[in-house]
Amino acid sequence: MTRRPFALTLVTALALSACGLFAPEEVVPGVFTLESPVFANEAAIPSEFTCDGEGKSPPFTIRDVPFGTQSLALVMDDLDAPSGHFVHWVMWDLRPDLTEIPVGSAPTGAMQGTTSMKSVGYVPPCPPHGSDPHRYAFSLYAINGGISLSFEATRAMLEQQMKGKVIAIAKLTGTYERNGEE
Repeated sequence: MTRRPFALTLVTALALSACGLFAPEEVVPGVFTLESPVFANEAAIPSEFTCDGEGKSPPFTIRDVPFGTQSLALVMDDLDAPSGHFVHWVMWDLRPDLTEIPVGSAPTGAMQGTTSMKSVGYVPPCPPHGSDPHRYAFSLYAINGGISLSFEATRAMLEQQMKGKVIAIAKLTGTYERNGEE
């Protein structure tokens, strides 16, 4: 397990403060982490969790949720999408005592939102054949307030609700590349 240095946590906090997601005094430095037993940070996501496999969401392990967290939210983005930004998964109202997200499902009580595909739930990685590997960022937000959104809300709506409530963010990035022609 790699621990983020305090300086990185502080820089992240200051950057998020600038965009209005939370104030620096709310930052709780620590080792809040999001990990997966099926891929390491910056490593390849196994094809079974992509459009070339079963397309189920990968499992995750959550550690060291900061004190004061009332709920968690998870967002998955393709950082290398041709359109510049592609949302693969939006989920909120995850319990703060949650330690695992199982394969292929949202935890009990979690709400899922609308992706860039205009669908609800997990959209598996599916970059164009022959393109460079795409990076997929899973961002887990520790939130110190309630989120009042209806089913199918968008990432933008979630971000609006999280303004001023984010205590910390844990990130995990995986890659995926589809070789050859379709």
